[in-house]
Formats: sequence, C-alpha cells, structure tokens
Amino acid sequence: MKYTAVIIGSGPAGYTSAIRISQLGGKVAIIERDLIGGICTNWGCTPSKAMITSAKYAKYAKESSNYGINSGEIKVDFEKVAQRRDKVMQSTREEIKHLLDHWKVDTIQGSGEIIDANHVKVSPYDNPNKIYSKLEYPTIKEEMTLETENIIIATGSEPLIPGFLNKQDSSIINSNKLISINELPEELTIIGGGIIGLEFSALFSNFGTKVRIIELLDRCIAMMDPEISTTIQAELANQGIEILTGHKVLGISNGKISVEVVTSGEKKEFDSKINLIAIGRKAVINSPELEKLGIQFTPKGINVNSHLQTNIANIYAVGDATGLSILAHVAIQQGIICGENIMSKPREMNYDVIPAVVYTLPEVATAGTVPADLTDIQVIKFPFSANLRANIEGHNHGFVKLWVKNSEFVKQLVAVQLIGDYAGEIIQAYANLIEQKTDLIIVANTIHAHPTYNEIVRNSLEYAIGRSIEHF
Repeated sequence: MKYTAVIIGSGPAGYTSAIRISQLGGKVAIIERDLIGGICTNWGCTPSKAMITSAKYAKYAKESSNYGINSGEIKVDFEKVAQRRDKVMQSTREEIKHLLDHWKVDTIQGSGEIIDANHVKVSPYDNPNKIYSKLEYPTIKEEMTLETENIIIATGSEPLIPGFLNKQDSSIINSNKLISINELPEELTIIGGGIIGLEFSALFSNFGTKVRIIELLDRCIAMMDPEISTTIQAELANQGIEILTGHKVLGISNGKISVEVVTSGEKKEFDSKINLIAIGRKAVINSPELEKLGIQFTPKGINVNSHLQTNIANIYAVGDATGLSILAHVAIQQGIICGENIMSKPREMNYDVIPAVVYTLPEVATAGTVPADLTDIQVIKFPFSANLRANIEGHNHGFVKLWVKNSEFVKQLVAVQLIGDYAGEIIQAYANLIEQKTDLIIVANTIHAHPTYNEIVRNSLEYAIGRSIEHF
C-alpha cells in the first residue's frame, strides 16, 4: 500500500494532520513508539491540568468559609489525585484512538526512521512506559517499510537539562517525571520561573508541598508585562511559595543546590531532595537522520516554511519539532495546515496572534505583541473588581492591560495581558479582536450576558474608547 502521508509522532500536531488528510480523502499512517497522544496527552497539558484542577479544588476548599461553608480540616489524598490524573490521561488517549480509527488512520506502534523521501522504516520498540491500556496498539514484532507520497515529522520535544548539571543525580528530575509521581513530595525546588515552573509551583503548593523557585532573571515570566509578572509573583508568595529571583544556579549535587546572587556575587546553598529543572524544552530530532537526508535544521528545530515544508518538498515538520513553539494549540494549527497543503489546499501558517495561558492560581493569559514603539498606542488597565461576576465569586483581584492603536477612524487592539481567575477562558475573545483587526466599538456595542466574566471584554473596551459605565 502506498500512503498519502506517513507521520512520525501522534501528538497534537501528528494526529490532527492525520485526521485532516483523511478528511480530505488521503490515506495516512501514524508511527508512534510511545504513548498515543504524545507529550501533551501523557506528560504535558492533560496530566498537568488534571492535577491543577485538583489543586484548584483544594484551594477552594480552604477558602470555603469565606462563602459560608465550614468544611473542616482539608486533607489532600494525593493517591486519588494521581488516580484521577491517570484516568483522564487514559480517556484522552482512548478518544484520540477513537478519532484515528473513525478516520481510518493506520496507527503503528513502533519506532520510525526515514529511509528516503518516499519510504519510512518501522522497527519494534521496547517501550519503557509499560502502562498501555488494553485499547492501545500492540508493538509490531518485526521491521516493516512503508511507501508514501509525503512524510511528516511530528516528534515533539523533551525537557531541557543544562549540560553543567549531572542528569544522573537522583535529586534532579524533569517535568515528565514530576507529572507522573504517585506520592506527594514534602518539599520541591523548581529551577526556572517560566511558565512550566510557575504552573508546577501553584499546583504543588496548593497540595501542601513546600515550594521554592530559583530564577536567574530579576522576575518570573519575564516575557510578560512587568506589572503582570510582579503581580503573579506576589500572589504565589502569598500562597507560601519562596521565590528567589536574580539567583544563578551553579550546581546541584546529592540534594545540595549551589547558587550565586547575580547582583552581588554572594554564594548560597540550599538543601533540597527534589529539584525540578524547568528552564524550557528542546525539539526531539534525529540529527544523523536529517543530515543523511539533507534536511536543514538547527539546534532549535527543523527548518520549515510557512506551509510547514522542509527544504525537501514532500517532507514536512510540525509541532515542537520545528522549534517555533511548544504550545499544543500552535501544534494543532500546524498539523491542520500541513494536512491541507499536502491535500492541495494551500494555506500558510501565521504566528502573529497566539494566545497563551499560564495555568497558575490565578491564571495569566496573553495575546498579541506589545509594541516596542508606543507612539499612537494607548495603554489601558481595567480591574476585575469592576466586574459583577468576579465580585460575586470573590475572584476580583485581577486586571487586564490593553495596548490599543489609535488611528483617525478606528481603535484596534494590538496586545492584551491579563491576570485573574478564568483568564484563560477570557483571552480568546481578545485574540479574535487582534487577529481580525476589529474596531473596538463593534464589540463594545455587542450585548454580553450579565453577569459573566466575558463582560470584562466589553467593559474594558468601553473603557478604552472613553465611555465606560462600570469603571472610571
């Protein structure tokens, strides 16, 4: 059988491209050597958000007396938290399998190797994650070669551990391992105050773990607006998290962390049995294979054009393997667009407006790019406390910052950042405004349900155009 496309990797980019190609009439095979669904389903979005949901309920339970509910002593049964996490992961994998089967995608459990532009070899793979459910695919017993018109590399990413640290040190772990633990740690040190580090800090601190964050830069999530990052730092500190910014890790050995204060050079040492390295992720790429094939790549990932093609026209790369983003929703979009291009429906990938969410408690969200030049840019800050639903529920400590471009005839949103409960649900409305270059008055004139958090969108836009009813 000759396939329209053979895809290596079944994560968000891989399985979405498979389904899109199949929907358009192509025949697809996916090769997966690990768990169906890739990093997002098994070590990223799904398990982390399942555990954050449990942490959120723990936080709400502790605060329940504020709402007239006396719940008594709060105890976290982490074994049940882990069981629920694993159940959510399994059901997600089963749903992906159901989708792939529905669209008649051939899913092959094994290790894929590109032989040339039209052939992929699949070999048996002794998977170290021996937790397959009965609905997943058996590993192949012998090598097989697939013939195909197109190849899609969707091999994902892995946690980055800097070279000066000893990966064999038992106190050092990565996010893949931490997300799959079954016992709650008493203490946890997180190296890195980016998105991954902050999410894990919020998660475990609300379960009762004593958490410390060590960050090299002078503030956490430094890519965000300073007011946003300092606010979330303060929120996390109020939850009992120790945050050490401007501290450089020099080494970790048997649970002892050596650090240096960036501004003064002062040396410090901390004892910590579990140290999460959360400084980012790197693309999983087979460099010798790519070099043999002549596919261009850098240490960050595989080079692709706006159609997701590599320099070899019928070999594509999508998702984290491209090094362009580690966000699952970007991978999904890349997978869909890649599939459409393969099926002769030309479409280009646009990275200008990518909503992003930090799943802390409260959440942080962003969309658009804050302009370096603020000429003709109006910066607006709108508080959650001006929203009735936020006040009713006691989630009124957040705010929205808008960067609005003023022209003679219209006001357009170019960037937004917000912090507050349900920020991740609110951000999409703002992202749509930025993407469509919508005149703010159009949305401000649209009726929004009351009382809802989404009224924050309308009311903040009304404030930006100078006619706010709810805030002054």
